[in-house]
Amino acid sequence: MAKKTLVTYENKMVAICMLCFGFAMFDRFAITNLSPFIMDDLGMTNTDLGLTMSVFALAWALSGFIGSMLSDLSANKKRFLGVLTLLSSVCAFSTGLANSFLILAVIRFFMGVLYGPTFPLAQAFAMAQSSPKRRGLNMGLISTTSMGVIANLIAPVLLVALCLAFGWRVTFFLTFIPGAIVAFLILRVLKEPDMTKIDGATASIAKPSLKESLVIFKNRNVLTSMAFSSFIMCWNIGVLTFAPLFLINVKGFDPSMMSYVMAAFGVGAVVWGIVVPSLSDRFGRKPIAILFTLLSIISPLGLLMFSSPVAIALCAFLGWSGSGVFALYQGAIIGESVDTKYASTAMSSVQMVGEIGGGVIGVAVAGMLADSFGLQAPMIFAAGCVIIATLVAFAYYETAPAVKAKKT
Repeated sequence: MAKKTLVTYENKMVAICMLCFGFAMFDRFAITNLSPFIMDDLGMTNTDLGLTMSVFALAWALSGFIGSMLSDLSANKKRFLGVLTLLSSVCAFSTGLANSFLILAVIRFFMGVLYGPTFPLAQAFAMAQSSPKRRGLNMGLISTTSMGVIANLIAPVLLVALCLAFGWRVTFFLTFIPGAIVAFLILRVLKEPDMTKIDGATASIAKPSLKESLVIFKNRNVLTSMAFSSFIMCWNIGVLTFAPLFLINVKGFDPSMMSYVMAAFGVGAVVWGIVVPSLSDRFGRKPIAILFTLLSIISPLGLLMFSSPVAIALCAFLGWSGSGVFALYQGAIIGESVDTKYASTAMSSVQMVGEIGGGVIGVAVAGMLADSFGLQAPMIFAAGCVIIATLVAFAYYETAPAVKAKKT
């Protein structure tokens, strides 16, 4: 009997895709973790910070949709993902060269263009190359756990420590290194996914066409995820963007303490990124999405209500359960609802709407609210968006293979 081993292609694929998406989000939110230093140096306001995040999100949204559609039609995802990852790292390096808000915004826009297709492409690998019983878990590891470990847990502590030692510009220069390594691993190790041969999902062997791909916009789960994503992204990006400033300027924490409290979001993302998708494999996508979206209201309310670093960190951990839902509404539910040849296009469509609604409009509104009413306003705004997202989630129909099999 052959011995089981952890060094399987499926595990290597998941690990590389986790690194790919994790460092994409590391680079995306590095600017928020270092915002107290960058804003002082460049003379930026809260509105400027919100707009910097917005232009990145707009570019991420549009390029993610266009790039993923092209990859679906050309069936060449591996090279596309590897090259984009390398070029994105060059842009992350260039952030350290910015000497004004305008230059910073331009650099971040082009960085968003290059990073946009990362998530749907990584999820396409997981959709096509995961065993059915691990599909939800693998997609959760890639979408949430990777972000939790790399972007939310490691990044705040590492980036602030490097910034205090070398300055924020050198810190951005160093971010090129992991991106280049990940690009090499993608091109060297990953295999091109075959989106026409996926167990337990709808797939046809016909050649993909642009006209046929548009049918995804008639699917109820795709439309529900588009609406859901707009509000859940307002919560996610709004909290991550303004929490560092809130902790320093309102709660009075020093930068080091702020970085450790922010790391609690990462611990939450790691745990919930595994727990939520795994529970959805067993109990269904819809009820788990509803429950854990509602619980995510704890994170902004905890920031508002408590002053103890321990209490805020605990609320950050518990309230970041909504991050585990990302693997469901962006990945598993979509991949199980449409012809898998168009899975990347469907996922990137949801990403595009969510980024524009939450990452562009939402975070810009949050920045203006912060300048007008104080840094408490973005947290109240985020809590309201959680409630709306929870209500929207009731519109999903169930897609989990195990749950559907019990009903037949």
